[in-house]
Amino acid sequence: MKLLVVRHAEAVERSPAIAEEDRWLTPRGRASFAASVRVVARRRMPPDLIVASPLVRAVQTAELLAAGLDYDGELAVSRELAPGFDREGLARLLAGRPEARYVVIVGHEPDLGRVVADLLGRPEAVPLRKGMAVALELDSGTGRARLRWVVHKGEKTRTLP
Repeated sequence: MKLLVVRHAEAVERSPAIAEEDRWLTPRGRASFAASVRVVARRRMPPDLIVASPLVRAVQTAELLAAGLDYDGELAVSRELAPGFDREGLARLLAGRPEARYVVIVGHEPDLGRVVADLLGRPEAVPLRKGMAVALELDSGTGRARLRWVVHKGEKTRTLP
């Protein structure tokens, strides 16, 4: 299975006037992420499923990605991806869609960085920057993953920070 792990794009700053779950993407965050979406779209591999955290900034990021990939499937929102997400949450999420071969998840740090590190067998969390997309190939037999590529601000690489 292919898994694209995406941290939401830049959102408005935390403020007592805005509930954490309601923070939305900034224009700069949208523009920066749009550049990354163009790079991902060049792969011409439409996902079978896109799932986002229920927080506004993650849903907006997933919507930008879906539009840029001409994705016509369901844009799912799952509490499994809300802050506090872990590898067991990923397993539950994927178990509910066994037919999916290419899944995109959009969520938050530090949770995504911990899950990526765990899948890659790294001892410490991998810090995912805002709007970063990490492509993994999951081995269903071992439960481990192999890093395929990383995109951030429209730049593609094969290494993580």
